[in-house]
Amino acid sequence: MRRYEHGGRWFEHPEARDFSANLNPLGMPPCAAEALRAGVEAFARYPDPASEELRQALARFEGVDERQVLACAGATDALWRLCQVLRPRTALVCDPCYSGYEQALERVGARVRHLRLSARAGFAVGDELLDAMDGIDVLFLANPNNPTGRCLGRTTLRACLRRAERMGATVVLDECFVDLSDGRGSQDLLDECPNLVIVKALTKSFSLAGLRVGYVLGADAALLTELEAAGQPWAVSVPAQMAGVACLGPDAGHAFLERSRALVASERERLRQALAGLGLRVVPSEASFLLFEASRDLSAPLLEAGVLVRSCQNFSGLGERWHRVAVRMPDDNDRLLAAFGEVLA
Repeated sequence: MRRYEHGGRWFEHPEARDFSANLNPLGMPPCAAEALRAGVEAFARYPDPASEELRQALARFEGVDERQVLACAGATDALWRLCQVLRPRTALVCDPCYSGYEQALERVGARVRHLRLSARAGFAVGDELLDAMDGIDVLFLANPNNPTGRCLGRTTLRACLRRAERMGATVVLDECFVDLSDGRGSQDLLDECPNLVIVKALTKSFSLAGLRVGYVLGADAALLTELEAAGQPWAVSVPAQMAGVACLGPDAGHAFLERSRALVASERERLRQALAGLGLRVVPSEASFLLFEASRDLSAPLLEAGVLVRSCQNFSGLGERWHRVAVRMPDDNDRLLAAFGEVLA
């Protein structure tokens, strides 16, 4: 397995139901699909390099000033730009976590330190993080974390921000999954915490993975200007901007996400109970996915049974017995549980 391999490799297994990518089970909002169909002729034009309409829509959606928003070609584009601009000497990540943080940091020669979270404690982030921050330039956190599904406590986040400010360090907070989780976003902290940078995307929350719509929220205007200059021209395509604006409008937006969260919470609990009942060690999750440990690697036999799950063996701190599954629609989840029944029988 390649070190930085991710989920969502459906094209390698088109016959299987894909539980390896954590997308909104309701799919793309109909208004976004309609906007793309109606606007296809505009795809021949260059996109607005500043993504003005999308930035305005994102600012309204997040309840922040438009000057605090930078649109990017997905969250990974934002992470790479941040590392290019910040050029940290030493960065801290909490394992297990999204490997894209380390990948972006290594590209700029940063030294990456790892805080190993405890499986016994359910991979919760606690006060040990504060001690681990000594001597760093950048701290990468996620709310909720991927692959554990654990949300970050507001008290812990505030303590990290205060410590980072005293040290002159930046906190990069990945909230790509927060809009489908039980947690809350942190954009209300931006004005009081200029060292906080939030990375988000419409990828997961509105199922726009193929269109690459990400963004940065931050109160440091100079940093956002540098981040904009660090990207390539026309980074966010015409269809990406078009679909993003539609998703954030009155025909989708927060109402669509409320329905999505209700579905995710209900189906996640059903899956958790069923997987635990099969003897699997399931980590408590507040997100749209579940991390669990089995007695062996189940990814190959589950694929033979028709479902694609995320093997977590290339997450630092985990191994081949750990897997992650997305919460999907009820009939899909029924098929997933049937496959587990076949494999574990």
